[in-house]
Amino acid sequence: MEVTRALKLSVFAHGVSMIRLHPQLCARLSVGEGERAECTFGRLSAQAPVWADPALPADTVAVSTPLADRLLLRDVAARVRVWPSGRKFHIGPTVGVLSNPRWIEKQKRYAPSPLALALERLADAADRIGALAYVFRMRDVDWEGQRVHAFVRTTRGAWTRMWLPLPDVVYDQVVSRRLEQDANYQRDRARLARLYQDKMFNAGFFDKWQVYEWLAQDVRLRRHIPSTIRYQQADRAARFLAKHSVVFAKPAHGSLGLGIVRFVRQPDGTWICEVKRKQKPPWRVQADHALAAIQQLRPRLEARPYILQQGIDLARTGDRPFDIRIVLQRDGTGAWRRTKMFARIAGPGEFTSNLSSGGQALPVPVLLSTVFPASAVRSRCMRQIRRVARLVAEAMERGAGQTFGELGIDIGIDTTGKAWVIEVNSKPWKSPSTGKGRPELVEMAFRRPMEYAVYLATRQ
Repeated sequence: MEVTRALKLSVFAHGVSMIRLHPQLCARLSVGEGERAECTFGRLSAQAPVWADPALPADTVAVSTPLADRLLLRDVAARVRVWPSGRKFHIGPTVGVLSNPRWIEKQKRYAPSPLALALERLADAADRIGALAYVFRMRDVDWEGQRVHAFVRTTRGAWTRMWLPLPDVVYDQVVSRRLEQDANYQRDRARLARLYQDKMFNAGFFDKWQVYEWLAQDVRLRRHIPSTIRYQQADRAARFLAKHSVVFAKPAHGSLGLGIVRFVRQPDGTWICEVKRKQKPPWRVQADHALAAIQQLRPRLEARPYILQQGIDLARTGDRPFDIRIVLQRDGTGAWRRTKMFARIAGPGEFTSNLSSGGQALPVPVLLSTVFPASAVRSRCMRQIRRVARLVAEAMERGAGQTFGELGIDIGIDTTGKAWVIEVNSKPWKSPSTGKGRPELVEMAFRRPMEYAVYLATRQ
């Protein structure tokens, strides 16, 4: 997407706030000389008189230094455009990326991390489509001044800090669940959401129980959703285990598969309980019956909200389970597009397929060809995967009552080729680099959120 109908912006030195336009542009916009016009940059606005200047290019809006300074515009004027509408000039588009990177003040740079690299990719993608993206933390917001102490990527590839207006659109990329659970942060994010409404997207993480309720409201999806309950009482949980041979207990607010418990009923009626741990083999205990299995893990299950979910008899490759990760993103027209789809195979001895814990990524057709030799089964499976992903996006937005810019959808495939919705993620991780993958898909994963942000910023 290119920003093509906007005008160029320049700043000139003068002691008074004013706007200069070529006479032809004045006529085209029906702006008389001496009339006052409004300039907005992000959430800041100011008025100034318009004067005709035949020496100015016809595709340029020139603002004086006092006006540029009132709008916090001077240092980034060369990187934004002007969108005219009569006697109103909106400068931008600006995209605020709400995030939580660690800034090293003495070195004036981000601490090296995958998140820092991802933020670089987002800022560069915005620059290439004619938008200005800047990163800010919630504590960087000056609510009264309608501005943020933002991190801006310079044209030389470094980061610098400057005061800029609250942007046109906010793209939430906070990836810390600990920060998300902070009461002050939650209060400020709710304030930001009220201010931006539909011009803020992908705010917060999903609650797995709420996701289940949203999806279950769609009759077309119910047959693709594993039976699920909230953990509330040990007796009820034990009865749920008794109905299924495999049950997963998942933290309602967890990620990366950490804290997941797998309950597996053995042929003799006993249960094996395994707890997913970070960079360690699963912790295992044994229980004589379902209630005893729950009791073994009761302190964990009651320490924070959990859901219990029916285990699906997933298809396997080399005795390792796998699922399909689909990344759906909206593009510059607001339409959903499938950016990525790949299979994730669980690491040896693991029961989750997260790549962060040793999982392996493969192209979906390659994996399915080894699991389902019959081409008819593979074709039916692929059609079902695509259809279910589309229905999930529709159901999530309908249930949440808001529009998302991207979703990560994990779909399991059982031994018959049927698709099951395993999980939905509001902040699918976008790797800033690729090993065996296609570089153009990596680029697209960062470009599309910026295109969608520009769409939100510029639509009437």
